[in-house]
Amino acid sequence: MLRIAVVVLLSALLSGCFVSDHPVFGPESAVRVLGDGGKYATFEQVDGKEQPGDPIEIRPREANAYDFVNQNGAANRVTFHPLPDGRYVAQTKLDADQGYGYVIARIDGPQIVPLPIDCDKQDQARMASLGVVRRSQYECRIDAVKDPTGFFVGLKTTEPVSRMVRQ
Repeated sequence: MLRIAVVVLLSALLSGCFVSDHPVFGPESAVRVLGDGGKYATFEQVDGKEQPGDPIEIRPREANAYDFVNQNGAANRVTFHPLPDGRYVAQTKLDADQGYGYVIARIDGPQIVPLPIDCDKQDQARMASLGVVRRSQYECRIDAVKDPTGFFVGLKTTEPVSRMVRQ
């Protein structure tokens, strides 16, 4: 259940997500952008209206990682990697052998705003030239991408559908 919450909050990974078998960012590029973490209220857009979701506690871990912890205590590890334009790529381990998922996030003071990056809305010729393998309408594999930072900078984002606000 926590992984679903993280997926929803970190930009709808289930609808056009970018994934890899192995992490494309190493621990050395992770930054502690959320400081000491804290308790966060969550919000999602539903039928054009913002609805509150379940709270998440964010706890710092080693190697500049964070645990996103739900109300039941289930944790999911997330690392944030800076992009030159001031945004961040959140990298998280997915369930079982599904690999790693990625979301671009904007950090605005006490607020985390995931920016959806739908695989379908990208320049498909560019995706192919960078080594992106499209497995389905909802999944693009980025294991062959040589420059992950440059890759994520070049992606088109859509309007945010969720946000997290530090309480």
